[in-house]
Amino acid sequence: MLNFGVNKMYNGIKSIDHPVVAVSDMEASRKVYEKLGFLVPPRGSHVEWGTGNWCIMFEDDYLELRGILDPERYTINLDSVLEQFGEGLMGVAFGTDSAEENHNEMVKNGLNPKELKYLGRNFELPEGWVQPRFALCFPNDEDITGLMHVVLCQHLTPELIRKPEYLIHPNRVVGVDSMWGVIEDIDQVESAQQRLLGKEAVQRVGEGLLLTTPSDQTIHLLSKDEYEKRFGDLSKPAPNGEKTYLGAITLKVDDLTKTKQCLENNNIPFEHSDDEIQVAADFTCGVVMTFIES
Repeated sequence: MLNFGVNKMYNGIKSIDHPVVAVSDMEASRKVYEKLGFLVPPRGSHVEWGTGNWCIMFEDDYLELRGILDPERYTINLDSVLEQFGEGLMGVAFGTDSAEENHNEMVKNGLNPKELKYLGRNFELPEGWVQPRFALCFPNDEDITGLMHVVLCQHLTPELIRKPEYLIHPNRVVGVDSMWGVIEDIDQVESAQQRLLGKEAVQRVGEGLLLTTPSDQTIHLLSKDEYEKRFGDLSKPAPNGEKTYLGAITLKVDDLTKTKQCLENNNIPFEHSDDEIQVAADFTCGVVMTFIES
């Protein structure tokens, strides 16, 4: 379960609902993540867009692998993201209880969010497709600097996608702890994130920023030097010379020893210490993946 801390909700944002990973080949990405020890539920395909996803579910959040199914339709700019950045993190969906109230609060706080959208996706179950629905609020780009792409997501039919059997993973992952990225202009990013998350949620730490949601999940935005010091050769080279991007996630597990055994059994290379295991971006569709015991 998520632990909600002292930070109050601002603009209706309560948690990291799901990091979004851009993948160039849907079927190949499923195999990669199954080898990493995740149970991957059936595929989803967006009704209004030409994209699809694998949503790897945990109790309170999930990990989305998003790919293109029909390049002739709108892809939410996924095609340009893959061309510019390659595979890897492309943004974050924050959790909210009401996308409509969230939108109204943003306007009240001086932001200019885009028009509220109600979307669905086909969940391609073997026994018959169902259609989960979502209400989405998209902030404007100038108010999300440092996070690549942001949406606030209200699940209207959570019971359709979060089934108990989808929550049990051989690698023992139980949830999303944090995300990590690189920024260049700390002042610009700090200003944008204070508008988005509230001043109390944004803290300067060294040459970077620590963003904390009310759920106590965090996003660490570091200078290039600090990021390379933290992840070294585990990370992929900066895509096309980009100076601001997301690159790593930390996932919580309930038994780190069993996580290690799962990776060993599946021949996944990793680095480890007493309190964490790290898998390089080469083996995760472009994301440095850290496992810690919750």
